[in-house]
Amino acid sequence: MNSPSDEAQRLAQRYSQMTDGELQEISADRVDLTDSGRSALLAEMQRRGLAETTATPNGYDEVEFRDLITARRFRGLSEALIAKGSLDSAGIESFLVDDNMGRIFVPTFTGGVRLQVRPEDLDAVNEILNEPAPESSELTDDEPSEP
Repeated sequence: MNSPSDEAQRLAQRYSQMTDGELQEISADRVDLTDSGRSALLAEMQRRGLAETTATPNGYDEVEFRDLITARRFRGLSEALIAKGSLDSAGIESFLVDDNMGRIFVPTFTGGVRLQVRPEDLDAVNEILNEPAPESSELTDDEPSEP
């Protein structure tokens, strides 16, 4: 069985034979390396004057912060989902906030479910959400029905 120092020497030798690109590729996934592997890799990169490559570890998403505003508040989750569906079908990205709280608790206790959008979409959102609902969803004789 190899001792940690033997492992570190073996890895240092291996990394010294790799190209700069290969080292940077490994550096991007260094969270998967052992402590000895990380130490040997970083030592070789420092020796060559290479910058550490930072990448999002596998299984993690990068966080993207957006400037969003609340366009509407809804008492019930179903109303919020209908409004979000209307915006989705119009190609406007929207997000429901506190919707899980609305599923667990009575929404009026939590302040309701908030529908958030980008500020530049607010006028279009208001126009869509202020449209009156259709009078009836029943089919008339002129419209074909599906089997």
